Parts: sequence; C-alpha cells; structure tokens
Amino acid sequence: MLEDGLLPQTWKRAKIIPIVKPGKETSDDISKYRPISLINTAAKVLEKVLINRIMHHIYSNNLMSKSQYGFTPQTSTVDVMMTLKEFVQESIHDGQYVVVISLDVKGAFDATWWPGILASLRNLRRLGNLYKLCVSYFYERTDFITKNNGIEQRKISKGCPQGSASGPGFWNIQYDFLLNLEYTKNTKVMAYADDLMIIVKGTAQEEAENYANTET
Repeated sequence: MLEDGLLPQTWKRAKIIPIVKPGKETSDDISKYRPISLINTAAKVLEKVLINRIMHHIYSNNLMSKSQYGFTPQTSTVDVMMTLKEFVQESIHDGQYVVVISLDVKGAFDATWWPGILASLRNLRRLGNLYKLCVSYFYERTDFITKNNGIEQRKISKGCPQGSASGPGFWNIQYDFLLNLEYTKNTKVMAYADDLMIIVKGTAQEEAENYANTET
C-alpha cells in the first residue's frame, strides 16, 4: 500500500486524550482541555519519516520563508526578539516611528485547512510519492474518545492532530504563504508558529499608522 502512496485506514484513526491546560484546572470551560491525539505506533514512525523527508526537501532548496522561527531548526523565541530589537533600533536611529502589531491565531492547529496544505505541497514539486502519501494521510481520517457511556467516533476534515509528529511541519507549510505576501518596504513580518508579528515604520506617526492599516 505504501508503494502506491496509500496509508492503511487503521493508521488514520486517533484516540483523543483530553489534557487539562496549565492554570485552567478550576475552569468549567471546555477549552481548558488540549485534545492530544494518539495513533498507531507504526503510523507515528511513518509520519515522522514523511515530514522529515518533506522538510529536508524544503530546507535544502530554500523553499520556506526565513521569517518563520517556530518549528524551525536552530531558531527560537530569542531570535525573534533580537530581530525585532534590531529593526526597532535602526528605525528609531533614523528618526522614524514604529508600530508593532502582534496577532495570535485562535485554534490554529484545530482549524488547519487540508486543501491549503496540499496546494502548498503541490507547488513544491518533485515530491513524487511523498505527495501521494500526504493526500492519503488527510483522506478519511477519524478520531474517537472514550466516555462513560461508551465510545464516540467522528470523521474529521481539518486540523493537525495535536501531539502528532507531522503537525508542526504541515502548519509551517500552510502558513508560509502569509509570510511571502508582498509587503511594503516599510514592513517586516515575523512568525513563531501561529503567532504573527507585523512591524511597520514611517517618517511620522500618521504615516506608520497608515502603513499598519494597509498591511492588516
């Protein structure tokens, strides 16, 4: 099946384990849980190999924006803050005003759009059987959760399973289009996973604000 680019159906079935988020222990809101997906061990190994091969192709050919610092080898939040610091210091030194806009995508991993990921993978080209495996990976996925009155199962059509080996890589692949949009020369865009920062400079406060409004 793997030679044909197909994953066994049982490898695409995940057991959901709700984990309470730190600091949310006393909350009554359902969002206090982080749904961790457990899959077949062999499937997890294949997932790891699959995303590693894809990311190797991307990094070897410089196909991903350098503005993504999350889930990226040899980068961290320190790199983001140092880049921000340098941009702001240079702008202020030149007598310019700076506007910083920070955006956090709510429920990013749960809402990841599979067709968008596959479209981005198609644009990479030369993936061959890896692309076919990705199509099969996203096709007819199911998850289930054990409850007091039995097991509840559902089909899923979006999102990257939390706790999966491939989720971070697929997220970066989908998010990359946003970092490669055409921005003005006064704008710098940086991302750390699903956190996006837009930094805009202008010769006057009003100009910086106008650029910021244009970009967002």
